[in-house]
Amino acid sequence: MKGQQLPLAVALRETSSFASFHPGPNTQAVQTLRGLLTPGASLALLLHGPLGSGKTHLLQALVREAAELRISHSYLPLASAIADGPAALDGLEQLRLVCLDDLDSAPLDDAWTLALLRLLDGLRSRGGNLVLAARKPPSQLHFGRPDLDTRISACASFGLRPLSDDDRARLLTLRAHARGLHLSDEVAHYLLKRLARDVGSLLEAVDALDRASLSAQRRLTIPFVQAVLLRSEGAG
Repeated sequence: MKGQQLPLAVALRETSSFASFHPGPNTQAVQTLRGLLTPGASLALLLHGPLGSGKTHLLQALVREAAELRISHSYLPLASAIADGPAALDGLEQLRLVCLDDLDSAPLDDAWTLALLRLLDGLRSRGGNLVLAARKPPSQLHFGRPDLDTRISACASFGLRPLSDDDRARLLTLRAHARGLHLSDEVAHYLLKRLARDVGSLLEAVDALDRASLSAQRRLTIPFVQAVLLRSEGAG
């Protein structure tokens, strides 16, 4: 069945899991998402929030867990799927879980909005689950098709709030501890000044520092971390 596995062009971040997500003020959203994986669950849900609030991390964590439970699923970032045309949505209504990321990343033409409307209606009629992610809340999403706007506004929704710097620093410290590393508060806040603020980037940086520390047999001091980051930027 089309959509049961990820398209080859879509790769999940290794760090995208519920275990690695520090919910902070978003605990209820996480609990609701995980509830979609229970038998009989059927819901259309929209996560909204600014860049770095964790939308993509949570969608990818959800499909990762769905795969482990052998629940048919698909994760599709619309920003990269638009070029493929609305046929990218064909057959997805037959799945138990569909996650569409970047809903408001680019304007959708009539063919796309019609395909999206049919997907919403198809999943609802079959008892499937749909999770959408956008920067704007439902009331501010307008697609030029009133029936689609109505469906979107009827979705359950959670506004994700970005983690505070203290939350992010704690996340870095916990990730390092899980790797057997000591990450001081000073180094954690240094990383926050140098790295992208989204959770996935922060966790990937800790994993890279873990490998570098193991290879060089060095502690995570600011000079060592600075050198690793400079090498990484140079390689990129």
